[in-house]
Order: sequence, then structure tokens, then C-alpha cells
Amino acid sequence: MKFSVLMSIYHKENPIWFDRAMQSIWDEQTVKPDEIVLVQDGPLTDGLHKAIDEWKAKIGEVFKTVPLEKNVGLGEALNAGIKHYSYELIARMDTDDICMPDRFEKQIRFFKDNDVDIIGSYSIEIDEDGNRGNLRKMPLNHQDIYNNLFTCPLIHPTVMFKKSIIEKVSGYDKTLNRRQDYDLWFRCAKVGAKFANIDEPLLLYRFTNDTHKKQNFKAMLS
Repeated sequence: MKFSVLMSIYHKENPIWFDRAMQSIWDEQTVKPDEIVLVQDGPLTDGLHKAIDEWKAKIGEVFKTVPLEKNVGLGEALNAGIKHYSYELIARMDTDDICMPDRFEKQIRFFKDNDVDIIGSYSIEIDEDGNRGNLRKMPLNHQDIYNNLFTCPLIHPTVMFKKSIIEKVSGYDKTLNRRQDYDLWFRCAKVGAKFANIDEPLLLYRFTNDTHKKQNFKAMLS
């Protein structure tokens, strides 16, 4: 099964973390993506442009960039990226996280073996220096995930989904500044999407002070 990776990057992100994320997506994977689409959400720093250009030179046409003239936010940027995809399966990834080497292999196998539209996994938190912390567990089967949608029981950068189900609900809500994934899962559930989580960590999930601000309860309710 061919698949794509969907990412978005903006000017405040760290070129070193982006490079490490790309290594984990490409160099270290047991099953490499057939396509990587990176949305450049507005003007970027010279350091980010340099890192992006190096990856373009390294992996060629597999790596596609979608430049946006201005910063539009994560939801609208991801929607712009989805329009450029060639394959039905899309893996989300953030540019500061690190994939486990068998992430894509295990997610592809899960799609082959199960009737599912959206799958995630556990993750392990890492700090700014890459030190490992808490294991984040999530509900596993569809019914438990569905019953707990209010808790956002999918870790966004671990998710692989079918492009068709996301298009069916018109993608991410571009009017939201935060928790775009939280809103998306509710709308997918409304049209009958089937969910699952794999019961092992397939991502090192980078947590900084800014991440914790985005994860707080008030932001979720908003």
C-alpha cells in the first residue's frame, strides 16, 4: 500500500528538530513513504530553507513542498497539503517529533488487517534535548475511542488516515487556532469513521512549554 506523509512548518520551528524528524521519516524507516508533502506555512527562516533544500537534494521528487505566501495556521495549511496528495493513506507528522523506525510498517499492516479509517498509537514524550519521559497511552478499539472523543483519544502526529474520510468532512476547520484535530475527529465520527489505536509507542512526541500551553484544558474547551 502506497502512502504519503503530511507535515506543516512555520518560521518559529527548529531546523535541527526538523532535520531529525526527516531522518526518522526517511533514513530510519523499515518502510519508506512514497511521498512527503511539506506545507511551508508562510515565510521561513534561512535555517529552515537550508534544511528543506538539503532534503530536496537528497530524496528528490518524493519530497514535495507547498509554499504559502502568508502564515495561515495549522488547519488551513494541512488542508492545502492534502490537495497535493497522490495516495489514499496519509500519515500525519509534526516537524519536531521523531518516528519509531517501524511506525509506517506497523500502521500499513494494521490497515491491511482491519476495517478502519483512522489509526493512531501510543507515544513517548521527549523534551527539548530528546530525553524520554512519560508513555502516553490511548484507548485502543473503535468503541472506546468513540465513547471518549471528548478527551481527544488520538495523538495527532501519530495518526494515519484515509484521505477520502478527511475529504468527506471537508478537512480541518481553518477557523480554529488550536485543537484542529479534536474538532476533526468529532466530524469524522459523525459520518461513520472507524477509529483504532495501536497499543505501542510509534512516536517520540516532543513536549516543550509551548506544547503544554496548547494541551491545557481551557484550550481544549475553547
